[in-house]
Amino acid sequence: MSAQRKIQDELSLAAADAARGVPGVAFLRPGIVDRLRASAASRAGRAGAGTDGATGGGTAGVRVRPPAGGEGVWQIDIQLVTRAAHRTLDVTRAVRETAGAAAGAVLPGPGDRVRITVTVTGIV
Repeated sequence: MSAQRKIQDELSLAAADAARGVPGVAFLRPGIVDRLRASAASRAGRAGAGTDGATGGGTAGVRVRPPAGGEGVWQIDIQLVTRAAHRTLDVTRAVRETAGAAAGAVLPGPGDRVRITVTVTGIV
């Protein structure tokens, strides 16, 4: 596993854990790729869904893209569902802040930056 791939997986897990811990987050929303991978894994009798380069790890609802050329800004996209009892704007801001802090702890270099996009796909 390359160093960049390892960082990508760690960023995915850190962002997912941080987002799940924010009050008002009901759950992270898996995309179609996550659902297809899980379905294929269950048909094949495997316990896990695995990982691939497109999702930046097996964490449903989180996609991490490395910077082009190995330098620049890491892009983290988080898709989630919020609870109706919480203001969605406050939840997304808190997710962006906590995921950014978690990502900052993972990135090895002081010049490494991260851009986090939070998309609310539903309210329950």
